[in-house]
Amino acid sequence: MSEFFVGYLPKAPPGIARLIRMVVIALLLLAAVGAILFAHVQRTFAPAVFEFGKVGTFEGVLEANPYPMLTVAKPGVSGADAISSRYLLVAQGKHGADSEVAGYDGKTVKLRGTLIYRDDHRMIEVVRGSISETNRLPNSQQVATELGTFELTGEIVDSKCYLGVMNPGNGKVHRDCAARCLSGGIPPAFVTNDLNGSPALLLLTDQSQHPPPKEAFLQRIAQPLRIRGKVLRSGDALYLQTSSEAITQLP
Repeated sequence: MSEFFVGYLPKAPPGIARLIRMVVIALLLLAAVGAILFAHVQRTFAPAVFEFGKVGTFEGVLEANPYPMLTVAKPGVSGADAISSRYLLVAQGKHGADSEVAGYDGKTVKLRGTLIYRDDHRMIEVVRGSISETNRLPNSQQVATELGTFELTGEIVDSKCYLGVMNPGNGKVHRDCAARCLSGGIPPAFVTNDLNGSPALLLLTDQSQHPPPKEAFLQRIAQPLRIRGKVLRSGDALYLQTSSEAITQLP
């Protein structure tokens, strides 16, 4: 006689009980395997850091254009072959540091701020009103070297979030935040893997090495793009000189 389940009985028939146990075990194993596979295929967070709450003191030559930067000579290297370390400067919140650095262009300064960094890229969130001029003579500014004209594929990001304030700081999930940061004066950057096979961060400028107009890139954030432009290196910072007409959205 075929077994059937009666709800008011204390136990299910032996055959039905065995079947239920096998189904439950199989579902548990399937859930465990699915969880492992799901975790394995997830992208890990980028090694980006925002040292929130940790304020330090920094000294170097301040450059205001095209974006505020603190230029510091790398220790142990001097002469014509010296390469400077460049710290992008931003204000607190979703604001650029242009108003903070006004009047200090080309001068040796001391400032207080919080480090933001990702790989070899560094940024300082400047404490408001902390910049002061020192008596040290500034080093000669390094001349930008042209690396050539390239056609690169990648994505426009706001440099502050991408370097560590948010993680992830790029992609569609970050689009609205990036739009607000870039609207507030955070330096726009282009992230591409086309230069050396690993992510490279290039600060966007117009063809006169000035910040591009916001309408040139605000509607193109978090989209796959192809940009044709001239790449320049100054110290350890890379710039991409381009124009709105040279930016193409990819399918």
